[in-house]
Amino acid sequence: MKAAIFVAPGEALRLEEVESLPLGPTDVHVRVDATALCQTDVAVRRGDHSYGSPLLMGHEASGTVLAVGSHVAGLKAGDTVISSSAPACGHCIQCASGRPHICVQSLHLRSVPRARRADGSVATGLFGLGTFAEEMVIDRASLVAVDTDQPPESLALIGCGVTTGLSTVLNRTQLSHGGSLAVIGCGTVGLAAILGAGLKGAATIVAIDPNPARRDDARRRGATLVIDPGAGDPAEAVRAATGGLGVDATIDAVAAPATVAQAQAITRRSGEIVIVGMPPADGTFELAALPFFLSEQRLSSALFGSANIRRDFPAFVRLAESGRLDLAGFVSRTLALGDVNAGLDALSRGEILRAVIRPGRR
Repeated sequence: MKAAIFVAPGEALRLEEVESLPLGPTDVHVRVDATALCQTDVAVRRGDHSYGSPLLMGHEASGTVLAVGSHVAGLKAGDTVISSSAPACGHCIQCASGRPHICVQSLHLRSVPRARRADGSVATGLFGLGTFAEEMVIDRASLVAVDTDQPPESLALIGCGVTTGLSTVLNRTQLSHGGSLAVIGCGTVGLAAILGAGLKGAATIVAIDPNPARRDDARRRGATLVIDPGAGDPAEAVRAATGGLGVDATIDAVAAPATVAQAQAITRRSGEIVIVGMPPADGTFELAALPFFLSEQRLSSALFGSANIRRDFPAFVRLAESGRLDLAGFVSRTLALGDVNAGLDALSRGEILRAVIRPGRR
C-alpha cells in the first residue's frame, strides 16, 4: 500500500510503498476512506514536535474495517469507523476516572511499529495512527464505529480538529446560556469552538484572527464580533462588547506567548482561559502574575478538547445529521494522496481551512 512518511524535519513527506505489519490481537485493519490535513501535521513536518522517524503521517480519518484481531470486540468487517488521535482503552486509571482523552495507552501506542518499508526499516504511526495511507493497522482503542450516511470527508474531521473545538466548549468550559466566549485563532479548532458556543446559547461570541478569510469564516459560523489583532488592542473591543468586564471564557487555539497574554487581558475576573492549541516542544508562556492572582482567573489546557470519543463522536455525527453541525463547510479542498505535501504547504500558508485526502483518488 502507499503511505506518506516523515523522515526528517523540514523535508517533504515521502510517498512510499509499505507493507502493513501482521494484525495483533487488539489491532484493526482499516481501509482509509478519507483523511484530513491538520496544522499538527504541518508542525510535525516542520520539526516543531518530535515523534521519531520514519513516521507514518496523518491522524484524522474515517474508514472501513477490513479485518479485526482475535481480541477485538464491538467491531467487524464492513463497519464505518472514525480514528481518534487520543485513544481510549476504557480500562486504565485515566479512562476509569472519566479522563479517556489522556488514556495511559496513548504513549505506548505511539511506539508500536505499524509498517515495513522497502529498505526493511519499520515505521510507527503519528499518535499511533498514520492515516495518510491507503490502509492502516491500528489499535482498537483508537477507533469508534458510527452508523451513518454522512460522507467520509465529513466524518474524518471528527477525528481531531472539530472535536477538539466543540468538546472544549461543550464539555470543558463552564460557559452558560447567554454567556460570552472569545476564540483566539479561527482555524478548524477555533471555528468549531465558535459553533459550540452557538450550540450552548452564548450571547456574545468574539473571534480574533489576523486572516480576513478566517474572520469571514467566523462570522458565518455565528461570531457576533470579529477582531483583527493587528488593527488595535483586542482587549478594548472586547471590554466595549461586554460592559467593561471581559468575556466569561477564552479559548486559545494558537498557544503562543502573545495569545496567552491576550487571553488573560480579555477574560473577566473569575473567568476561564483554556489553551487548546498545541505549542512547540520548547514553548513557554508568561502571565502577568499579580493581575492573574487578583482576578482569580482559571487557566487550563484541554488536550483533544477533553473529549470522550465513545460518547462524543456519535453525538457529533448526530449533530451533523440534524443539520446543526456543518462538517462539509470545513473542507476547502479534496486531494489525492500524492498531493499531500502541496496540501500541507497550502495549509501552512493559511490559504485553506481543511484539505481532505481521498487515498483511493488518482
